[in-house]
Amino acid sequence: MITGNEAAKWFIFHNPELASGYIDENIKVNKLVYFSNLMYHCVHNKDMISDDFVAFPNGPVVYAIYRDYRYNGLNMFPEMVNPLEKEQEKILNIINFVYGDALADKLVEESHSHSLWKRVKSMIPNNPKIDFEDIDDALIEYNKNLYKAYSEMDFSKIAKEKINGNIYYYMKDEFDLTEDIIQRLSSFEPYGEPRFLEMISGELVVA
Repeated sequence: MITGNEAAKWFIFHNPELASGYIDENIKVNKLVYFSNLMYHCVHNKDMISDDFVAFPNGPVVYAIYRDYRYNGLNMFPEMVNPLEKEQEKILNIINFVYGDALADKLVEESHSHSLWKRVKSMIPNNPKIDFEDIDDALIEYNKNLYKAYSEMDFSKIAKEKINGNIYYYMKDEFDLTEDIIQRLSSFEPYGEPRFLEMISGELVVA
C-alpha cells in the first residue's frame, strides 16, 4: 500500500499545474487519489491507499492530503517520486489519462454519483468514512472495464500538448507534431475534452 500523500505527489509530479496551491487543485488531487483507490479496489478487491477517505461536501477526501496540500507544502512540485509497484503505477497512469484533464467540479460531480458517496452524504458534516467494501456492482463493472481498456497501454510513449485551449494526445514514435500541424490546430474551436492525433494515409485525423 501507499499513503495518500505519496499518490498525491505522483499526480502533482505528472501534472505541474496541480502545484498551484489553489483550493480547486486541492480538490482535484483528492479526487484523482480517490478514483485511483476505487479502481484498484474494484480490480484487486483491496485498497491501494493506506489512509481513510472521509466525506467532505465536495466528495471523498483523504484529510492528510487536504491538510498538507493547503498548509504544509504538499503542493510544492516534487523533484522526484518514490518508486511504486508496477500495478500501483499502472492504476495511477490510467486514472491520470482518463481524469487528469478534467476540471475539479466535474470530478466532484462524478464522485457524487457513486453509491459510496450517496450512502454517507446525509451524515455530513461529521465526515463519515467511505467504505470501499460497499461498492455496488455497476461501479465495479465500470472500473473493471476501464482498467481492461487501458491496462496494456504504454503511457511512456504518449505525448500531450495543449494548443489554443485544447488538449491533444499522440504517440511519440508515430506522430510528428510539426509547425504546420500546430498552426492548423491553433485555429480549432474548443472541444471541451481531449482529442487524439494521428496521421492516416498522409491526412491529419483528430479523434
